Amino acid sequence: MLSLMNFMGMMLIRKEGRLCRLSKLWYRLAVDVLLIVQKKFFWNRVPCLGIMKSYKWKEWLSGDLIAGLTVGIMQLPQGMAYALLANLPPIYGLYVSFFPALIYFIFGTSRHINVGTFAVICLMVGEVVERNTVDFKPSTSNTASNNPMLVNFGNMTGSQNVTYNNITGNPNGEIDIKPSSEEILFKVGIATGVALFTGLWQLVMGACRFGFVTIYLGDPLVSGFTTGAAVHVLTSQIKYIFGIKIQRFSGILKIPKTYKEIFMHIGETNPAAVITAAICILMLVVVKEVINPKVKPKIKAPVPIELIVVVLGTIVSYFGKFETEFNVLTVGDIPTGIPAPQIPGGGNLGNFGIIIDSFAIAVVAFAISVSMGKLLAEKQNLVIKPNQELIAFGFANVFGSFFNCFPCCASLSRSLVQENVGGKTQLASVLSCILILIVLLALGPLFESLPNAVLASIILVALKGMFMQFKELKRLWSICKYDFAIWLITWLAVVLLGVDLGLAIGVGFSLLTVVFRTQRPAVNLFGRVPHTDIYRSINQYKSAREITGIKIINFMSALYYANAEHFRSKVYSLSEANPLKIKAARMKMEKKNEMKIKEQIKNGEVDMKEIKLMNGHKSKEPEQNHLLDVEKATSSKSIPLTRRQSSSSQCHLHHIIIDCSLMGYIDSVGVKVFSKVIKEYKDIGVIVFLSNIRGGVREMLDRSGFYDNIPREILYITTHDAVLAALHKRDLKLKSEVEIDARSHQLTSITDDVLISDSESPPDTPLVLRASSLSSKRSPLVRECDRNRDSLMTQETDSITQVPLVMEEDQGSLSVFEEADV
Repeated sequence: MLSLMNFMGMMLIRKEGRLCRLSKLWYRLAVDVLLIVQKKFFWNRVPCLGIMKSYKWKEWLSGDLIAGLTVGIMQLPQGMAYALLANLPPIYGLYVSFFPALIYFIFGTSRHINVGTFAVICLMVGEVVERNTVDFKPSTSNTASNNPMLVNFGNMTGSQNVTYNNITGNPNGEIDIKPSSEEILFKVGIATGVALFTGLWQLVMGACRFGFVTIYLGDPLVSGFTTGAAVHVLTSQIKYIFGIKIQRFSGILKIPKTYKEIFMHIGETNPAAVITAAICILMLVVVKEVINPKVKPKIKAPVPIELIVVVLGTIVSYFGKFETEFNVLTVGDIPTGIPAPQIPGGGNLGNFGIIIDSFAIAVVAFAISVSMGKLLAEKQNLVIKPNQELIAFGFANVFGSFFNCFPCCASLSRSLVQENVGGKTQLASVLSCILILIVLLALGPLFESLPNAVLASIILVALKGMFMQFKELKRLWSICKYDFAIWLITWLAVVLLGVDLGLAIGVGFSLLTVVFRTQRPAVNLFGRVPHTDIYRSINQYKSAREITGIKIINFMSALYYANAEHFRSKVYSLSEANPLKIKAARMKMEKKNEMKIKEQIKNGEVDMKEIKLMNGHKSKEPEQNHLLDVEKATSSKSIPLTRRQSSSSQCHLHHIIIDCSLMGYIDSVGVKVFSKVIKEYKDIGVIVFLSNIRGGVREMLDRSGFYDNIPREILYITTHDAVLAALHKRDLKLKSEVEIDARSHQLTSITDDVLISDSESPPDTPLVLRASSLSSKRSPLVRECDRNRDSLMTQETDSITQVPLVMEEDQGSLSVFEEADV
């Protein structure tokens, strides 16, 4: 890019002959900016340069050296053992421990994780390899021959040819303890193809900055998944512990079928393999659980019991001739040297199933690695970059696939050891790779007599931490039933349906619980904490008190299509005033009243003048019908010349305030429900206010045309402002009722069947009366409402006076609240 700009600049100079000073200044500025951007981009993509530039050699080198040797000693037996989980010979586990770790050293941002083999990822790779090897058919020449085969694994720097004994004949799906070399090459092709596509998936996600995908793999999901995978790992190693041949299964219900096959062949158990495994397990458990906790504080590094077990097992097996005398399965021939690069896949790159399986492996490996990296980085006050981690693992897997590697991942146990013994940077991983390289170049053949039962024992003991995750069920049950269900469903799906399908079901169910939680969220009825402007749930706070005539409803979720109907029904139930039922009852009452009026007119019990006066009175106060107890009004013998009081001792509902403080967003369906609820309550004389609305919700209301039919004045910044406005409007409404009754010379108080006729008023009573002059004639119901309002108003400070608080400045000046005389 820089050379292109220089060329364009020179051509421009030649063409014009000269450049003005301003043009030269802009040109130089652009070049400087480009240099800075290129340098910053390069240093961000190759973090090892910055780490090594600031490396403190005197302080950090000793810690990295000790950590590298310690982890390298652990990595040798674990790499060989975990290769069995991938259905590959042990040597391929050492390849994965070497090549990807070098690439991660260059591009990775975590300073403490150790990249290589990991049980869960090896198991997922083994599932793919096994599923694609079921239909494998060896060539005719290989099938007909039972003689040792000479197989070339590619150009090695050391010996190039490896001999494997071919135990042929697999008509019933019986797994060969030592598969043919042709089948091994086929499996290697599948595994390297998986590594290639896994790396490509990770590179694409890193380029698209999809590092956030791990947030969908929550702790309960990962815990249930890894515990279920541990069951698969345990099951896959039982055949090596007992030294038996079993039929190979894949897909759904693999675990039950495998255990059925194990019990059917339990009589063929090899005692030598069982004794070898039992001794190794005993040694591993004693050292890890008893000795290491005591000596670790003194020597800082754990006793490398895995390596000790491998060395002792190899020596005892070699001198005891376990393979020939006791028919114990051993590792067999191990090639020396580094494999030459070759195209991965072995002709299976067009397999669409491998591409899909690789995506699941890419996501899981990345999630485990980043989680471990963040955990260790927080201890050292460091930060890792998830998107750069995707690129680092992508390059590591793609590069490793050309050297017979299957997908890599961060190892939890080795990473913790590397950080605990004093490792400071990824230089410790480089030192571990040097140790592995020595084994690959010279020491590999020394482990040819190592029994597979020893490696299986190492794997089984390493599973202890995963099985201990069952303890989380009790904690999750007491904390959150949804998390408990996610853990259990994921574990069952992985165990019964397989690792890949189980993971998909776990993720799907986890996302479904989010819908469940937001589909029926909690809706609380709020009350006011005395002597404050704080409003809290009346069920959770005993001191919170409802305000007479006002219902404050708090909706604890976003409002969208899935919970819109739930929101509407909860508002109706908590307000104890369903507008649909009230309107239906009103229509029924009016119809019944009409029939009674006609009957009374017919019998001469009611004067027509009285009917006309009643109709004129109703037309002037259409919003007062909500004060009627419509269900009981029909039982009154007096036609609506009198108003009946509810059996409740409190005032009737006149305002509903919806607290939207927890409403993060709203969709078009939610806006429609808002409009519908406001309109339905308006029809029965109840006003709805909205308070504490967030900016995103207000913008959605603007875009959707919400204010076309609904005034903006229903919006209030705080719930307290909405309460003050509701009380003020209530007082003004009561005052208007008095004026209407005075004009009609028939002042009606809101009592049970009490009429104040115009004969009780002086002849010269003015048409507009002050409510204070009527206080003596008010019903106890109204006086109680006034006392409620007065007690609230007297506790407020002078600063809270603006009602309503209109959100937009262009809507005019704010109205100022003044206490009414009522």
